[in-house]
Amino acid sequence: MSLKQPASPRWLPKGPSSVAIRRVAAGPQRQSRSIDRWPVDEGLPGCGVARWSEHDGVMALRTESESATKRVYGWTRSRILDGTFAGGTLLSEGEVAEAVRVSRTPVRQAFLQLEAEHMLELYPKRGALVVSVSMTELREVLIARGVIEPWAAAAVAQRADRSHTVAALRELIVQISETRADDRAFQEADREFHQCLLAAAGNGLLTAFYSSLRDRQLRGGSLALQNNPGRESEIMAQHVMIVDAIERGDAEAAAAAIAAHVDATALELGLAPLS
Repeated sequence: MSLKQPASPRWLPKGPSSVAIRRVAAGPQRQSRSIDRWPVDEGLPGCGVARWSEHDGVMALRTESESATKRVYGWTRSRILDGTFAGGTLLSEGEVAEAVRVSRTPVRQAFLQLEAEHMLELYPKRGALVVSVSMTELREVLIARGVIEPWAAAAVAQRADRSHTVAALRELIVQISETRADDRAFQEADREFHQCLLAAAGNGLLTAFYSSLRDRQLRGGSLALQNNPGRESEIMAQHVMIVDAIERGDAEAAAAAIAAHVDATALELGLAPLS
């Protein structure tokens, strides 16, 4: 398979307590950032030490390898989703292995999984390039949200048993408020709010489709928060308006409130108007 090679990255020196990251970017200047090391509890049971026995030695090694791969996968994926590793960042197996404190084999396996999810593009002997999310793709995700979410809000507002959903959504608003200092946790809590609303509408097919948008939503949400540091307060206020309308049983107001909420995200990303 023919791959388009990225611009040759400039290798950056790494200090004794951090790992250098190479970023491929347009223009003559390139930026770098450090990867925090993965915390490891050394010397404790079950912390990556293979335990050999006559019967389960092979299984122990397999379990260790799978666990290490899952750890690298989750560590790398979460940093792609929250924008720590932005599109155009070039990662190397060795640097990620050092940061997560594993061998290169589970890193290679994790990179393959992320390539299959279209988050990384692999370049043999050079590393893995974080795939950028295009503005076209983000716009399509927001258009899909603009169709599905107003319908869901209106449907829930018309349900006789909506009080349970309203209580759950208000609890999630509190959780979102408590995560404002952590962008990654804030986005996950915000995503749970919207997923809860979709699930309450009672259409399993639309709920599953909405779930499939999760990763792209998180990456788009990360960009919106970076563009407007005050976006968190706006999001929470808009959530309250949505839930208030649902609680009143005002389907039209609920649909309008969540449509305005999606449009506000599009505006932060420079993609408004959506229609």
